[in-house]
Amino acid sequence: QIFNGVFLKVNKAIVNMVHRVEPYVTYGYPNLKSVRELIYKKGYGKLNKQRTALTDNSIIEQVLLIHNSILLAGVLQWLFKAIEPHE
Repeated sequence: QIFNGVFLKVNKAIVNMVHRVEPYVTYGYPNLKSVRELIYKKGYGKLNKQRTALTDNSIIEQVLLIHNSILLAGVLQWLFKAIEPHE
């Protein structure tokens, strides 16, 4: 799909797949600023089986059913730590 993105953990199968589609896709390691901008501008989640934009913390709270204990900024930090390159 055009204008669609995913975060993937790198393994041998993913590397082989990326090499096959390399002329058609962009890939790399994002920085926290890029992840934050992408999630705030284009991030969606499912709430009551409907696609909902992740625009503020109340939506995150509703989706995760954890009121007043998780913020979108925390989700962004967790996501970034999960996708940053490790040595």
